[in-house]
Amino acid sequence: MSRVAALLLVALLLTGCGSAPKQAAPARLPDVTLASLTGGPGVDLGSLRGPAVVNLWAQWCKPCKRELPIYESFYQRHGAQVSVLGVDWQDVQADRARALAQRSGVTYPLVVDSKPAIRNRFLPQLLLVDSQGRIAFHEYIEITSLDQLERLVEKHLGVSL
Repeated sequence: MSRVAALLLVALLLTGCGSAPKQAAPARLPDVTLASLTGGPGVDLGSLRGPAVVNLWAQWCKPCKRELPIYESFYQRHGAQVSVLGVDWQDVQADRARALAQRSGVTYPLVVDSKPAIRNRFLPQLLLVDSQGRIAFHEYIEITSLDQLERLVEKHLGVSL
């Protein structure tokens, strides 16, 4: 029976889970610097101030693959007003992650959290960080449209887009 449970858990992780149970978000991102996935500068998460959109993803997560172009559209349209950061979370295949980001047209900053420093249970995950560096919104959710992401940012970060 435990073998069946383990297989179900693996299947869940491979497909992602946008309807995962809500979990209390930490007040802030951890005080750690994550290396760039694409060769740019690292990012000190603890000093991140918003308004900012942080997307936890991995190349093996199917919903994550679908939403990367939406985050890129948001970045192209609103990146001067709202920062966007992609965190390749607990992904041991950096080459595949870079290739996926390139195929998806991603140009916003991407960092790697392979240890991981950010506590997480499911992917994809969206974190919205306010101007004080606090996590204003946290949900395991697949973003399915630019409009959906814009509404979440406006509601939880008080930004007019």
